[in-house]
Amino acid sequence: MNQLHYKKMGNIKLLDMDKSLLLDDIRHRLLKNIKTRIFFINAHCFNIAQTDEEYRRQVNEAELVLNDGIGVKVGAALFDIQVKENLNGTDFTPHVLQLINNLNMKLYLLGGKPGVAQKAGERIQKDFPNINIVGYSDGYFRNSEKKIEEINRLQPDLVLVGLGVPLQENWISKNFEKLDAQVVMGIGAFLDFASGTVKRAPKVIQGLRMEWMFRLLLEPKRMWKRYLIGNVLFFIHVLRQSKFGRKAKKVL
Repeated sequence: MNQLHYKKMGNIKLLDMDKSLLLDDIRHRLLKNIKTRIFFINAHCFNIAQTDEEYRRQVNEAELVLNDGIGVKVGAALFDIQVKENLNGTDFTPHVLQLINNLNMKLYLLGGKPGVAQKAGERIQKDFPNINIVGYSDGYFRNSEKKIEEINRLQPDLVLVGLGVPLQENWISKNFEKLDAQVVMGIGAFLDFASGTVKRAPKVIQGLRMEWMFRLLLEPKRMWKRYLIGNVLFFIHVLRQSKFGRKAKKVL
C-alpha cells in the first residue's frame, strides 16, 4: 500500500496524493478488508469545520480526506500545500465505481430524496455492469440500527452515503464500526447528479472550475449564502490560520 502523506490546511488535514496512487491505495484497502472512510473537503466543508467541532474531529479521524474544488486548492497554497489535482466527489466517485466494477464487487447506495438512489443505481448499472448493486435507500430513514442491519445483511464492499454535509460524515463516523463494508464514502450530491435529478454544469464550465457559479444560477435561493458569503468566509478562515495570519498577530 502507498505511504499516505497528510498535510494540514489550518485545522483540517488533506491527503497529498495524486488520483492514480490514491485509487491503488483504495484497491488495496478493498482487497485486504481494511475499513476506510473517505470524506471530501471543499470551502463549504471547511467553513462548517470552524464552528462544528464534532464534524472537524470526524474529518480529521477519517482514513482518507480529499480536496474538492478551486477554493481548497488556493487556500491550501497558503499553507505551502501544492494540490496535485482536484478530487471532488462528483468526479472522483465514478473512478471508485470503475475500480469495484473491475473487481466484481458489491455496492449499496444511501441518500437523496425517495427514488433518487434507485434511479442513480439504474444509471450506474448501465455504466458499470459488473457491479452488483445489492441495495439502495433514500436518506429519510428514521432508524439507523435497522438500516445498518439491512446493509450488513446485504454485505456490500462499498457504501456511498449522500446525506449532505455534515450529516453524512456524522452518520458514517457514528456507525462506522458497526458497518461491515470495507469502504464508506460521503458523496454529497453525487446521487442527485448520477440520477439526473440535478443538472451538472457543461464540461467547459467544469473545466474552468466555475461549477459553483452554475449551481448558484440554478438554485440562487438555496446556494447564495453558501457561495457568495461562504467563499469570502472561507478565505478569512484560511488567512487567519495561515502563516500570514500568524505573522499579522505577532505584529499586532
